[in-house]
Amino acid sequence: MTSGETFGITNGVITMLSLITGLYSTNVNKIGIMGAIISLLIVDPLSDAYSLYASQKEITNKETAYDISKKAFLSQAIIQSIFLLIIFLTSTVKKGLIASYLTGIMIILGNGQNIYNLIIIFALVALTFFLS
Repeated sequence: MTSGETFGITNGVITMLSLITGLYSTNVNKIGIMGAIISLLIVDPLSDAYSLYASQKEITNKETAYDISKKAFLSQAIIQSIFLLIIFLTSTVKKGLIASYLTGIMIILGNGQNIYNLIIIFALVALTFFLS
């Protein structure tokens, strides 16, 4: 796993779980959640990839910076698409939220991250719930 892929996967999971949790806690319906995910799916990976490119270009060559940002974009877009699919396929928002949490856990642990990182990620998501 490269730094771009790890960034994209971790950021994709945190962003989607926080978004879905925040919208669920404010009683947004399934269509509203899917619309928010779609809009974020377009903007978030592009802006993060460009930010990574700009910062990496300062410390590495342009080809390495491009490779890192491309991997971050692809991994983040794929991860966020998975969460969109989960919400689309589940019958209720609550079931979609639960399935998203379980998927997020599997993705993070499958990405080689430890339990400590998982706890931090879910603390950030819980913060979103309580602030909403």
